[in-house]
Amino acid sequence: MKTHDCTKEAAPTFTTERLPLAVFLHATDRLRFMECKPASHRGKVMFVFADPHFIGSQAELEFDRGAVVPATALFASQRFLRRRMSEALNNLTIGESDEHRYPS
Repeated sequence: MKTHDCTKEAAPTFTTERLPLAVFLHATDRLRFMECKPASHRGKVMFVFADPHFIGSQAELEFDRGAVVPATALFASQRFLRRRMSEALNNLTIGESDEHRYPS
């Protein structure tokens, strides 16, 4: 018989709609990128990062204060996240998701 452990909590995450901040977090490997999903505002996306040590807010403050990132890492992360944004928005526009394409 399968049981569900109600004491386990969901893994902590840090989310942002700010692309430059998401690029910074990804480029510096401060937090592990998990997914990009449509936000509640039409045409916007939410970047979701794993934040097991609750450092997302501190990393955001460092970003806002002008933290330095190597240009090559910055542009590579920007390309990566823009692709994820496009995929998330295209899936929303088409009305498809993995659950809908592959019924259980």
